[in-house]
Formats: sequence, structure tokens, C-alpha cells
Amino acid sequence: MIDALPGTWGLIQLAVQAALVVWALVGLVLAVLPPASAYSIEGKWPKPAWIGICAGAALFFAIRPFGILGIVAMVAVGVFFADVRPAVGGRRR
Repeated sequence: MIDALPGTWGLIQLAVQAALVVWALVGLVLAVLPPASAYSIEGKWPKPAWIGICAGAALFFAIRPFGILGIVAMVAVGVFFADVRPAVGGRRR
């Protein structure tokens, strides 16, 4: 779909798509770092759930970032960065 778009607009969409994939992959790495107990202590969903959410979001962004699943993935990764990461980010193994 993006390859079919002409010129500058296609390049802008490709850059946004790449940025979304990188954003989700950074979330994936940051979800792996804290211990699993940090998630339960803070009352968040379990660590494997957030790892799966960020990995799934990266996949959706790579395939079709501007579809309905891409929007859902944006919200999910946004929740991770805005709510979950600050709560569990300070805890180390």
C-alpha cells in the first residue's frame, strides 16, 4: 500500500511507519527489563502480557500501521509508556 503512493507523501508515511515500529520495539525492550514481580507489585498486567502487546504492536505497525489494529496498537503502546513503564521502570532485578 505505501509503496504505491507517489513521491513525498509515500516517503512521509514510510518514515512514520518506521518510527512506529521502532517505538514498539523500544517498548518491547523496556518491558523485558524489569522483573516480573514489579508488574504484580504495582498491580499491572503480567510481564508476558506487556511483552506480547509490544511485540504484537510492532508487527501491526510493520504490516499496516494506519488500519484499525494499528490505532489500537498505538493506544496500547501509549498506555505502556504512560502508565506501566513509569510504575515498574525503577525496579531492578
